[in-house]
Amino acid sequence: MIKLLIKRLIQDFPQFNFVTSDIAHWSANEQTIYYTDDDIQTLHELGHALLQHDQYGQDVELLKLERDAWDKARELGAIYHVSIDDNTVEDALDSYREWLHQRSRCPRCHQTGVQNHQDLLYHCPNCKTIWAPNSAKQCQLRRYIKKPTSRK
Repeated sequence: MIKLLIKRLIQDFPQFNFVTSDIAHWSANEQTIYYTDDDIQTLHELGHALLQHDQYGQDVELLKLERDAWDKARELGAIYHVSIDDNTVEDALDSYREWLHQRSRCPRCHQTGVQNHQDLLYHCPNCKTIWAPNSAKQCQLRRYIKKPTSRK
């Protein structure tokens, strides 16, 4: 079914490139939707494209972008006869929620930290450690301590 959907999307959205890939994603720089054989995920990435999602600041902003892209994917699903149920959306959003939670855990005491608006570093209210996580959407999460606290 993906081949039929892609043919229609190429016709309906000539402003975007559609390229097959192992990992579905939207590249704003290239104006390209990389798609797999999953119709639902393809519509989700098209949602990002149509909403002109480019970047985000704080990590929590990514969750809003993802929610918005899923809402758009559901609108598109109605047009292209692709059913997107609540469980599919919530499972996808849960993966981002877990990603956010892991990034916010202090590498020293494992308490949940808070991301600073200005420098986007995480700060632990418990032990005062400051850290920066890697992007880790497709690879293993790493957290790099920027300012360790002294242990007593």
